[in-house]
Amino acid sequence: MYVKSSEKRSRQQLVDYSKLLWEKSWVANHDGNLSMRLSPDRFLCTPTSFSKRLVDEDALLQVDAQGKKIAGALRPFGELELHLAVYAGRADVNAVIHAHPPYASAMSCAGVGLDEPIIAEAVVSIGTCVPLVPFACPGSGETVKQLAPFVPVFDVVLLENHGVMAWGSDLEQAFLRLELAEHLCKIATLAKPWGGAKALPNDAIGRLLEARRRAGLGPEARGIDIAGMRRVAPAASSTATTAVQPSREDLVRIITEELKSLIR
Repeated sequence: MYVKSSEKRSRQQLVDYSKLLWEKSWVANHDGNLSMRLSPDRFLCTPTSFSKRLVDEDALLQVDAQGKKIAGALRPFGELELHLAVYAGRADVNAVIHAHPPYASAMSCAGVGLDEPIIAEAVVSIGTCVPLVPFACPGSGETVKQLAPFVPVFDVVLLENHGVMAWGSDLEQAFLRLELAEHLCKIATLAKPWGGAKALPNDAIGRLLEARRRAGLGPEARGIDIAGMRRVAPAASSTATTAVQPSREDLVRIITEELKSLIR
């Protein structure tokens, strides 16, 4: 749900997090972009062709839900349509960040998503996986088509050959989700010489997902039943569906198959 925040505070937050991305070396040159929802159909965002190190309040601009500039001297970034697709698909989202943190971006460039849960706390925070969104050339019109099916289910994704996108109720939550995805990808990479990171045991996944739901996080907390994506008879009762605690393999398979069917 949209939560009103003063524009002055939103501007300062965008500046602060832009600089933080640069300080952490998660962006270079003119990479990365950030946006915030100011009202249901008005958004504040960083400009194109602008180092995040140099972003200040005067550099920010406002756009409408179609991406048309409302205010500001500079131009919107070219990937604004991806941010607007997230806002259109999730009324609970008020901030979106796109960046190129090195470990997560390396995995995305290798065509590898984080398909298995390896840290228990991360399951509660961002779910069982950080999926890989298939590549589409920026500006081709295909980027939104590839991303859109992932938006209702996930809060952070790897973009194939294109870094990471994360979203949340505010900039802090979006940033923390991006930070966690990078942390997990770094752990997975560093574990490779030791035989690779071991996935969490199946019997822990259901309990962790329930804790996630109770915390008000994830698709289940928004009324989207991932277990219900199974090919089951329509007459199955809601009670029976709720009782299902799918295994890790089932969750990854169900989500992947469902998303692939939507993308085709």
